[in-house]
Amino acid sequence: MKIKELKILLKEVLIDLDYKYEEGKQGNSLMSVFSNLDQFRNGINALESSDLLKKEITNVRKSSIFTTAKDFVNLNASEGRQLNAKLEELKRIVSSVSQSIDQIGGKTEENTVSIKLPEVRDFEDLSKFSSEFHKVLNQSIVNDEIKGEVRIDSVENGSIWLDVYLGSAAAVSLIGGLTWASAVVFKKIQEGRIIQKHVESLGVKNESLKEIQVKQKEALSLMINAEANNLYNENFKNENNEQVERLKLSIKMMSDLIDKGAEIHPALNQPEKVKNLYPKMTNLKTLESKIKKIEE
Repeated sequence: MKIKELKILLKEVLIDLDYKYEEGKQGNSLMSVFSNLDQFRNGINALESSDLLKKEITNVRKSSIFTTAKDFVNLNASEGRQLNAKLEELKRIVSSVSQSIDQIGGKTEENTVSIKLPEVRDFEDLSKFSSEFHKVLNQSIVNDEIKGEVRIDSVENGSIWLDVYLGSAAAVSLIGGLTWASAVVFKKIQEGRIIQKHVESLGVKNESLKEIQVKQKEALSLMINAEANNLYNENFKNENNEQVERLKLSIKMMSDLIDKGAEIHPALNQPEKVKNLYPKMTNLKTLESKIKKIEE
């Protein structure tokens, strides 16, 4: 999980972990009452997704809080006080980790996207993929209408993630549409590969196989043209054939980068309507083109 994602998640978890604890008499016995547990369990589930504090989370899951589906639980005072101490300690640890990450994570600018590079084996790969993304972004958004710019704000290690400032809301929207169109083209390429393997397995003659490959290439070219023109019409007002050609090239390059494992996501602080412009990179199989289909 990226540092900036973890930063936001932990802040949300701290809100959810705010359970209520009270002590009171029930007959002759002193009891501990834990409430607001539905929200607390949601916080634990979210914390678990971060892969942090596994031992502490396991201990909480073994407690009485997770043996009931109710929003409250009553325990004898002795047991309740011990459990309350464990939960408060967990909250303190989460708060401490959150504060530390807050200091090193930096702020996320508006009009920013997060890019995951394909697997990088050496400096040559890093240079190549960085150059390709630089070209894709520049030829798409650096113009008088979109008023975009391309600036790397931060880089994270592990899988290499770049936070890239694009300069304008229009640029963020355009790159969302470009990523969507490229993912649709990538999906088409994948389908073509499956068809080709199937045809090869049937022992079809080379001449017929070559003809199928030519037809697939033609269909792919038509798709890229259609996606580029649709993208242009959605984002630009004036006629500019050169910009359409740039978008075609960007879609080709981006689909190739996606094929190699690249991803593009909007920044987490973007509104939902902007996030919806970007495809879910983990579920491209069901992705459909945004080009309106002609009604019969």
